[in-house]
Amino acid sequence: MKKILTYILLFTLALWSTGCSLETDPTSSIPTEKAFDTPQDVLNGMHGAYHSMGGFEFLGRNVIAIGDMSSDISLASASSGHFVAINGWSINEDNADLTDTWTIGYEVIDRCTRAINGAKELIANPEENRLSDSDINNLHSYSAQLYALRSLSHFTLVNIFSLPFRAGTENSQLGIVLVDENPIEAFEQVSRSTVKLTYDHILKDIASAKEHYAQLSAAHKLSISQYFMNEAALIALEARVKLYMQDYEGAVTAAERAIELRGSADISNEDYLNMWTSVAINDEDIFTIVKSNADNLSSNSLNTLYNSYGGSITQFVKEKFSQNDARLGLISGNHPEKFDGIPSAEAVSNIPVFRKSEMYLIAAEAYANLSEIDNARTALLYTAKRNSDIQSVDDLPDNQDDLLTFIEDERVREFFQEGHRMYDLRRTGKAADIGGNSQFIFANFVYPIPVSEINAGFGVVQNPDWHLNLP
Repeated sequence: MKKILTYILLFTLALWSTGCSLETDPTSSIPTEKAFDTPQDVLNGMHGAYHSMGGFEFLGRNVIAIGDMSSDISLASASSGHFVAINGWSINEDNADLTDTWTIGYEVIDRCTRAINGAKELIANPEENRLSDSDINNLHSYSAQLYALRSLSHFTLVNIFSLPFRAGTENSQLGIVLVDENPIEAFEQVSRSTVKLTYDHILKDIASAKEHYAQLSAAHKLSISQYFMNEAALIALEARVKLYMQDYEGAVTAAERAIELRGSADISNEDYLNMWTSVAINDEDIFTIVKSNADNLSSNSLNTLYNSYGGSITQFVKEKFSQNDARLGLISGNHPEKFDGIPSAEAVSNIPVFRKSEMYLIAAEAYANLSEIDNARTALLYTAKRNSDIQSVDDLPDNQDDLLTFIEDERVREFFQEGHRMYDLRRTGKAADIGGNSQFIFANFVYPIPVSEINAGFGVVQNPDWHLNLP
């Protein structure tokens, strides 16, 4: 795999500070075979994985921008050229944004795998490695986060480069290349798994992360902030995965557990609007990518894409709101304001990956599909009451079909500019007006594997006839 192997051949582990900031740039490196002699080395490796995860090539922009710019809720500006190919469906196999997403997704996976193995070897020989009880606890904490990050990366890649999971089928459609116990070494032949096996692996890594979290005290788990894949974030990931699998009972259980673990207060409409102009943790955050003046992605940020590069939202989005919805305060004309920065720096915004609102909406959708209408309405009210016309569950639909339609629209109202729309259309199989096709079904489309990966000759095959399902 050329793009994966390019990274592996250049792999070095950056030395990071011991603080919780993800903002520091690598300053030096050590040979891979000496990379994990101490718990500090594993911490360094974990920070490196977080840094790659938050880069613009992955969750820092591309994954989110692809999710919206490919759908019916965002427009790219032809004058800037940024994400115009994705937005205008002039896609080819060497699209730079898709190539970068593939490459850095596997960089995260590789970093996680190497650090997981380093932690495993240290924990297996505590006396030889002179580990204190605190060291062992920290290694379990790092391992839990690394498994969670690897699971999130596999999940992200399979939902861009593979056809969606289809409940009740064998899911034998091509998945992605899986990385498990061993990293992919240079010149190694690989093959794509199936979507079923990919999801099995995603759930396996979530289970491994849970096992490591189970080794920690409640106080230790609570000390892992929302800037990291804390326990609530791990369970939030599980809720999202189970929803995509249409495992509605599992999705409800995980979503409600994530809310419980987060343990934060409900957020007022005023605080909801204000949270987008701050980089402080708020009661909505479960896991967010932190940014600062020193690490703001600059011209490659979501802020720039929707500001000087002219990205905007569509009339379709605006028509979903009633005039008394507080979230209209985040829209000015056709300009969405979630990533307009903080008062001191317009290029700086945190990037939410998991929010409490998503967990309530997952629970609502899952309950509705289980025909538990009262529970669905109760969960839905959490976000729906941001429209002041909705004061109680009595103001929400009381039958399954109308409730599911409301929830679909509510996800547009709640998550515009946050990158959920394309992934929602893929998993539900709903038709949408995209690329001039008013009945385009995203679930039939899959993006191409980067041509540089295919041409490298290490076993990765292309998605067959992907271009035949363009809008």
